[in-house]
Amino acid sequence: MKSIDKRYLLIFTFLLLLPFSISAQLVQGKRIEFERNNNTEEDHQLFSLKENGVLLFHSAEDLYRRKITLDFHKYDSTLTELWKADFVPEEEFLLNKTFQNDRFLFILFKKRERTDIGVLRLDLETGDKTYVEGNLLTNMDIDHFTVLQSKAFIGGKYNDRPVVVMFSFFDKTSKVLPEIHANHLMISEMDVSAQNEVIYVMLKNERNCQYIVKTYSYEGKPLKTMGLGDKQRTPISGKILNTDNGAPLLLGNYAEGCSPLSIGIYLQNLSNDSKIQYIDFSELQNFFSFMAPKREEKIKEKIRLKKERGKEVKLRNRLLLHDIVSTSEGWIVIAEVFYPEYKTPANNGFNNWRSYRIGNDSYNNFRYTHAILCGFDYNGKLLWDNSVALKDVEGSELNAKVQITQQDDFHILAYPNEDLIKAVVVKKDEKIKDLESFDLKANSDNEKITDTDRTNLIAWYGHSFLAYGYQSIRKDNLSNREVFSINKLTYSLKNGKQ
Repeated sequence: MKSIDKRYLLIFTFLLLLPFSISAQLVQGKRIEFERNNNTEEDHQLFSLKENGVLLFHSAEDLYRRKITLDFHKYDSTLTELWKADFVPEEEFLLNKTFQNDRFLFILFKKRERTDIGVLRLDLETGDKTYVEGNLLTNMDIDHFTVLQSKAFIGGKYNDRPVVVMFSFFDKTSKVLPEIHANHLMISEMDVSAQNEVIYVMLKNERNCQYIVKTYSYEGKPLKTMGLGDKQRTPISGKILNTDNGAPLLLGNYAEGCSPLSIGIYLQNLSNDSKIQYIDFSELQNFFSFMAPKREEKIKEKIRLKKERGKEVKLRNRLLLHDIVSTSEGWIVIAEVFYPEYKTPANNGFNNWRSYRIGNDSYNNFRYTHAILCGFDYNGKLLWDNSVALKDVEGSELNAKVQITQQDDFHILAYPNEDLIKAVVVKKDEKIKDLESFDLKANSDNEKITDTDRTNLIAWYGHSFLAYGYQSIRKDNLSNREVFSINKLTYSLKNGKQ
């Protein structure tokens, strides 16, 4: 009897030692299409409402009459249309910026070469619209737009100096926030805290490389000014996080001096004068885990030897920081490493509308190399880090590619790559499984997607993503039709033994 028990014990132990595996499947569900109009210049944006559905925002400008029409379509979690609405701005009003909170979508318009503005507020539940017009007080270039309760905060430049205008929806009055319009300053970011009813304006001093955080009350009164960084380590960006006790944290990436190249991530408690916490990329355990194992070990060994010789190690990268993802444990920071490419456009006498400027150089294409993930608890302590390769990903617009959803203890990261959707499964600092690339399909078997343009992906609700973009569809031997499509993608993970 004892020998039999030992035999079963050996079998059980052997099963426990088998490699752990995850099986995963990405499935395309409902797909909706919109025929494109060759006589209009169109743009489509999706706004995730999580379990409450998704909002499609479509703008179309008639190329002959120069008239802009806005259409809104709300869909539920099955991509069934719930309601639609439209809005036609007055002539000369150009669509400028959008801002979304839990209840509303706000759209900012500005008259061409004028100080007149308009703000459209769309109720995300009912589709009801409210529109107010006002004045910016100055003909500024707008770069930032955010809303807190019944006031809009509009940031930008006037005469190469930063300016922020507070516009009230109730009495339609405008006010310039004090202590901002100065030489050598530029607005890095703007954020609001609905919990604390304050506005944060993050400024970069280009002369001494200092990062400045200014806090204003809901009435626009200055409350606090905090200077961060020095010529050795200077924050580049900042995202506001609210802890359970209401203490705001500022989290972002930082550089050496005034360089645009990031060398790490920082955290700063804005409610007190505690010391800023810096985390160099060289301190992350899995910063190079996206590479092949041999290459990763080779680079780590070089870094280790440099540190042993007392040399400072700086890993410099251009970083695109995402919005912070909230989890049950704390936050996940996602950032994509990229580098710009310059491609000389054809000399046709016109400017390339897709060219971008970084510093003093002009670029019209961006290539992504990998994404890094850092998990923090609610006190700002780094718990784990990971990295994921972004193979052959590029785009003419610099925007976030990687999207993340969660199932149990696993995170699924997915990103678009031309006509494919690629994904990987991670569990904190572990790489669990690479998913097969998924090819988007047309609505029927006798239709084929022949070309794609500007494919994007957003994390939706539960275990789902939405892939959307522009496509050419061919049916049998007929000519192509041009469409904008939205595709629901779902996945499931199952634990098992190999």
